Amino acid sequence: MSAAPAALSPRLLDLLVCPICRGALDEASGGLDCRGCGRSYAVTDGIPRLVPEDLAELAKQTADAFGWSWSHFDEMHPEYERQFLGWIEPLRPADFEGRVVLDAGCGKGRHAYFAAAYGATQVVGIDLSRAVDVAAEVTRRFDNVDLVQGDLTRPPFPAGDEGRFDLVYSIGVLHHLPVPEDGFRALVRLLKPNGRIHIWVYGYEGNAFVRRVVEPLRRVTTRMPPSLMRTVAWPLGVAFHGLVRGLYGPLAGTSLGKRLPMAAYISSLRTFDFRQNYSIVFDQLVAPTSTYLRRDELERWFREAGLEDVLITQRTGNSWRASGRRPAGQPPPS
Repeated sequence: MSAAPAALSPRLLDLLVCPICRGALDEASGGLDCRGCGRSYAVTDGIPRLVPEDLAELAKQTADAFGWSWSHFDEMHPEYERQFLGWIEPLRPADFEGRVVLDAGCGKGRHAYFAAAYGATQVVGIDLSRAVDVAAEVTRRFDNVDLVQGDLTRPPFPAGDEGRFDLVYSIGVLHHLPVPEDGFRALVRLLKPNGRIHIWVYGYEGNAFVRRVVEPLRRVTTRMPPSLMRTVAWPLGVAFHGLVRGLYGPLAGTSLGKRLPMAAYISSLRTFDFRQNYSIVFDQLVAPTSTYLRRDELERWFREAGLEDVLITQRTGNSWRASGRRPAGQPPPS
């Protein structure tokens, strides 16, 4: 494999605007300058760093927490593709072919990897954290992937009638934003006419145990530095992995297994190794905020955004997949 390019790709530069004033950006020595407000942004290792200066403290904490997580749990596992396809259903690999795609909250790039492999013309991954550097390594075999460090609630891309993306997806990200709906509305505005958005979020329905037990614990663990929390999460990871492999896995599909709490979700992890299940526990405990969304909330989001062909389905009994299309001639939400 060749090393990741150090220069900013021209096709990515064509997609970028200032996240603050929406002005055009020009390449300058070592970075980008905004024609509108005069702000300057760095470009390092071919990745533009377009993070607004006035981030809310909660957003900074979330970016730091997940940036640390993805930098330490940076492996790619065979199960990731099956998991990705389950999260984006009803989208299939053919829906990426020949399209310009945005991975909103790309983390370590594991989903951008598959979007690129499925034949997208261009995959742009954006993340607020330094996980984009891990994503560059994960996706470096592909020449159709570009990465941006930025805030998806103020994405540095043309919006409204100038939207450039055929497909925008956000997997497991919106529910960690201070105001999830703000992120959704910002992403809808990036769509081309007839472009499609797909999201996967935590559900309120089916997550009573997590909301009542894990959430109070998370309010304690998020006060710890990630390095310490990683140690605290290890015995919990051992217990969770033992539960998955020793109880839920053997009983999967049986009448007794179906009656276990969160049966569909936990039994779906039975092929994961310890490292994967440990990372799931860590991510649950490291996130400074998590919102559990009701189906009727998502229905309202899509309705108020003016989207058509809306499909909302439950996954593993505790999360929601939701997609919709921006109709031609329909102005995007303001």
